[in-house]
Amino acid sequence: MSRLSFCAVLIVFVFTVSAAAQEIPFKIEKGYLLIAGKIKQDIPFEAAVSTGSTYSFYNGSSLKKLRLVESTSNDISGSAISKESAVSLVYVPQLTLADQKPIELTMLPRPKAFEAMSQALGRNIDFVLGADYFEGRIVQFDFRSHVIRFLDKAPVDYKPGTSTTGSGTIRMIFKMTGHVQSIFGDMRTLPVADEITLNGNKVPSLLNTGVVMPVTAGPYIAKRLANGKESTGRTTISKVSVGDYEMADVPAMLSDIKDDNDKLYGAVVGLGLLQNFTITFDWKNKWIVLEK
Repeated sequence: MSRLSFCAVLIVFVFTVSAAAQEIPFKIEKGYLLIAGKIKQDIPFEAAVSTGSTYSFYNGSSLKKLRLVESTSNDISGSAISKESAVSLVYVPQLTLADQKPIELTMLPRPKAFEAMSQALGRNIDFVLGADYFEGRIVQFDFRSHVIRFLDKAPVDYKPGTSTTGSGTIRMIFKMTGHVQSIFGDMRTLPVADEITLNGNKVPSLLNTGVVMPVTAGPYIAKRLANGKESTGRTTISKVSVGDYEMADVPAMLSDIKDDNDKLYGAVVGLGLLQNFTITFDWKNKWIVLEK
C-alpha cells in the first residue's frame, strides 16, 4: 500500500496522456481554479470551475458586460419547477473554452459566492462552471502543467482498483456514482467516488475543485471522526485512503451542515487534496481516474 505525508502545496508528479487532447490553461488563485473562455463567439469571460456542483452559476454584476438577460424558470416551457417556486436564471448561448464545441447552459444565481470571490480576488468572476458543463465529456485536470485536457477517448482501460504502471505511476480508478436529478428535470452526474476512507471509515466522497479545504466531513462522518469531541471546525485526519493509496495528517473541516445531496456522499474532497494528482473525470462513461 502506498503512503504519503500530506502536503497542501502543489506536488510534482508523473503521468501519461494516452488519448488525443486539447490543452486549456488554468490558474489557481486564492484557492479558486480559474479558466477563461468566450460566449457568443467573441465575448470573453473568466470562470471558476467547480466539478462538484450540479449547476453552473452566473454573476449578476457581469450580465451587462456579457450582454446577457436574466429571466425566471417560468419562462421555460415544460419546466419541472412550479410557478410558486420559480427561480431566477440566465440562458448562456455559445459558451466555449478554447476551440471546444460551443454549448448552451442555463445558469442559476449565487450572489454570496460571487461576492466572496470578488473580495478574495479583487475583481469580478463571471461564472462558476459546474458538472453540467462537463456532462458527456472526458476531462483531465493536470495540476503540474496547470492545464485542462478534453480527451477524445478514455485514457486507460477502466478496471476498478489501485495499480502501479511500468513507469511507476500509481493509478486509482473508481466508478462515478453521484447520479442526481436537477431542478430542470434532467439527470446529471456528480464525481462521487465510493472508495475513500477517512481514519478507517469508508465514506463516499464528492471530488470538488470548487472547495479549497482538502477534506470536509459531513455531519454523520464528522461525529465519528471527532471521537466524542466537538464535531465542528478544523481538524487533522491522521489517515486518508484513496483506494489503496494513503495520505497522512490531512487538514480537514468537520461540518454540521447538511448538503442537498448528502445521501450521495458523506464528505467532500477539495482542491487542497486533489491538486496532488492528475485527475480524469470521464463524464461520458462515468469513471474517475487519479494518477500520482
